[in-house]
Amino acid sequence: VGGFVYTHMKSLAESRMPVDQKISKACQKALRLCKPFDLGIQYSHSRKLQAIDDSLEMGASVDIQTVGDKRSVLPRAATARVNVQGLGFSLNLLETGVRATGVQTMVDSIYSSKKSVFDSLKKKSKHSSQEYRDSPRSESSQRTLQNIEAEKSQLNIKSKSEEDPSAQIYLRRFGNELTFQNIDSAL
Repeated sequence: VGGFVYTHMKSLAESRMPVDQKISKACQKALRLCKPFDLGIQYSHSRKLQAIDDSLEMGASVDIQTVGDKRSVLPRAATARVNVQGLGFSLNLLETGVRATGVQTMVDSIYSSKKSVFDSLKKKSKHSSQEYRDSPRSESSQRTLQNIEAEKSQLNIKSKSEEDPSAQIYLRRFGNELTFQNIDSAL
């Protein structure tokens, strides 16, 4: 969330659109107090691309926003918005967006036949961990491990289940929704 807020404020601060002047100045002041975020591609971002004619005080902008997921390099959601601004008005020409869940699961299932270095490291780690648990230890450490295992079983901790692949796609023109498609794994 912090990365998205920071990049959104930064794109607003850099905005030269006449409609954004007040918020641009406020964001420039606020950014002086903020800690810069650059967490990587898998985190949320906001970007704004602009073309402006200062003599006519008109311009166009494209806002691109992605919402990331820590567990995947692929974004969970993305939107793109084209705005035209002039004569003191702002017009949202076109907006499109995609929200997808379970995409990483689908990609993993496609490439699951190929073994990666991480799979062998994971297997080796599990094996060495099991050897450590089975090795002879002092009585107190054995009791401690038994207590931990007992508390773990009482907590009833379950692994997070993998999400079924699904997606939602929408398209808007002038702020009115033209289409909304829901695509699920049953297709």
